[in-house]
Amino acid sequence: MIDELDLVRLVSDHAALDQLCARIETLADRLPDRPTPQEAEALCDALRIGFGRQVARDERMLARLFAAELPQPLCHTLLDHIATRHTACLLQAEDIIVALQPNPDASLCSEAFGFMLRCFFQACRQAMAIEEMAVLTLGGQRLTPAARALLVDRIAISCAQ
Repeated sequence: MIDELDLVRLVSDHAALDQLCARIETLADRLPDRPTPQEAEALCDALRIGFGRQVARDERMLARLFAAELPQPLCHTLLDHIATRHTACLLQAEDIIVALQPNPDASLCSEAFGFMLRCFFQACRQAMAIEEMAVLTLGGQRLTPAARALLVDRIAISCAQ
């Protein structure tokens, strides 16, 4: 069985990532004004450390929850797709970190930087939605009512944004 305690960390991590995406969206909306050095450093830390750790935790959790179902084509396909999306988001995060470094000779124009930021937060939000729906689908009858309610509530919050 999968109970709500198995999913609390995922839901909490996704809520935190939603906040990071909102920060990045605000940054994109403020362009051409660039972030202060302090804002840039905090954002780089959140992307490098926090986001990287979250992706690793999510992948370990999914592997643990669905190890027995992995030979099934749907499970294998969904978990591979999630891993691919995670990799893409991590690469986009690295690009943002590079773009936020103080290097006046190599700064991006506002339009390119804004596009980069928007691609990242949209991709992250899509990856979270797919991950949550995959847990709901693959968990099936193994989800306790409380776990299902937690996941459905999280999906509803995501869809409302």
